[in-house]
Amino acid sequence: MKKVSKEFFLEELTAPVVESLGYELTDLTFEKKGKDWCLTLFIDSENGISLDDCETVSRQISELLDETDPIEQSYFLEVSSPGMDRPLKKEKHFLSNLDKKIAVHLFAPLDGKKDIEGVLKLYNTDQLTLELETGEMLTLENSKIAKANRLDELNFKPLPSAE
Repeated sequence: MKKVSKEFFLEELTAPVVESLGYELTDLTFEKKGKDWCLTLFIDSENGISLDDCETVSRQISELLDETDPIEQSYFLEVSSPGMDRPLKKEKHFLSNLDKKIAVHLFAPLDGKKDIEGVLKLYNTDQLTLELETGEMLTLENSKIAKANRLDELNFKPLPSAE
């Protein structure tokens, strides 16, 4: 029998409530921070996320967790926006970031590098293609990517246009 992770279970439990409030649950983590456990929900919407949005979701999720009591140990609940350098985990995250600069961290080095940045040009369930600063296209198998993040566009220098 396949073991279901606590994070997967908590995501399945909380996502419907988050969505019913008009937001998207983009990520969820349950991890130890120092000596305390922390359940963090990352939410987003087409209009961005304000502190009031986080408060609204936090109140509803807190009620849900009090009713269902799915976590044995004591923990803190945090609700946050994914931020500018948001992690890309699901197919829809990658697809919504086509033509945006991302960073990928590989499980094993490729040409001596584990960290690669580029503009995401193509994505499917098996691989993605980045346009590097040199203009070269690099295709990577998704199974070789440990994590990926969108890069802060305020610090993004656009690629020079080919003339």
